[in-house]
Amino acid sequence: MDLRIQKTKAAIKEAFFELRRKKPIEKITVTELSRLAGINKATFYLHYSDIYSLADEMEDEVIDDILSEIQGLNKFFDDPKKHSADLFMAFMKNRAMLNYIFSGSRYSQFSKKVEERIKAHLYAEFPKLRNRRNDVVLSFIIQGTFHTVSASIPDKDADYSEEFAIISRLTDHIISELIPPEE
Repeated sequence: MDLRIQKTKAAIKEAFFELRRKKPIEKITVTELSRLAGINKATFYLHYSDIYSLADEMEDEVIDDILSEIQGLNKFFDDPKKHSADLFMAFMKNRAMLNYIFSGSRYSQFSKKVEERIKAHLYAEFPKLRNRRNDVVLSFIIQGTFHTVSASIPDKDADYSEEFAIISRLTDHIISELIPPEE
């Protein structure tokens, strides 16, 4: 990608992030965002159809970052406790982005996207494991972890070992319901 396009998109995303920390997505205008990014509206529309298409792209990038931090995600069914812990840590690492950009009306939509992407990845690897029971268990682990992390008050110096321990204990009980992959 052209360096100018990269810089322009980075400026747009930085401006969007700054505005999202202050107000809901429904209150952000292209005019306001363009002014803050130092571009004109036509330039914004060269890259995005509207504010929501920008939000969608940023959500997908954050999800990609989260999933890339979970080493061996395709082995989730082999060691769900480890991968649930990795998911918790990936959410914690990206918590500021989750809490600012994807709050309000985008909150549940984002967590649903994360769940869908994880399930799609897992079931592509293990299609025989797609069943209602595994869907429910995976939903509970993914959504429960996400909502626990997003509900915790962001504090870069805090020790989240207690939350991690609780999620770990709950996950131990929940994963007993997963059907393991066939050898």
